Amino acid sequence: MGSRLARLERETVREGSLEMAAVRRLLHGLSDTTAETDPIAKVDAIVERVDELETEVQHLRAQLRAQRNQQRGTKKQRAKRLARNEVLRQIDRETNPIGNGGSVDVPAIITMGHGFGVELTHKTVGDAFGALATEWDCFECQPGSGTKSGANKRLVAAGDDVPDALWQIYEDEIGEEATERHAFAESSESTNGGR
Repeated sequence: MGSRLARLERETVREGSLEMAAVRRLLHGLSDTTAETDPIAKVDAIVERVDELETEVQHLRAQLRAQRNQQRGTKKQRAKRLARNEVLRQIDRETNPIGNGGSVDVPAIITMGHGFGVELTHKTVGDAFGALATEWDCFECQPGSGTKSGANKRLVAAGDDVPDALWQIYEDEIGEEATERHAFAESSESTNGGR
C-alpha cells in the first residue's frame, strides 16, 4: 500500500509539474510581452489574442457561409441576396458611406458578384433591386442614369424601417445576431413603456 501511495504522489507531482510547464510555455510563448513583465499582463495578452482569433474564425465562417449561399439560385436571386445583405450589413454596422441607413448601387453588386465568381449584368442587378423593393416595403429602388438597363440604380433602406422578419433572414444567412435590430427593439420598448 505504501508503494502505491508513493507512486500516486509522484504521478500527482509530475502532472502538476507538466501543467505548470504548459502554463509557463503559454505565458512565454504566445504572449508578445517580454519575460520580465507581470504574469497577469501575459495572461491578459493571451486572452486578448484568443479573442482576436475567435473573431477571425467568425469572419471566416461568415465568408464561407456567404460563398455557399452565392452558389445557389439564379443570377437574379444571387444579386438579390448580395444587395439585401449588403444594405442590412451597412445598417447593422453603421458603415454606410453616404449617411444613415444602407445603400448599394448596381456597379457595387456587380463587383461583389465577381468576388464570388458570378458574372452579373446591369439589367440583372437592376431587376433584383426592383424585386426587393416590391417584396419589402423598407427597400426603395432609386433610378439611375446611363444607357444600360439598370445602370447606376441604387437600393436604399432606413434601419428603423426594416421588419424583424427581414432581420431574421439576414441573421440566418450570416450566422450571428444583428446588433442594430436589437438596438431598435430596445429603443422602441423604452418609448412604448417596455411593452
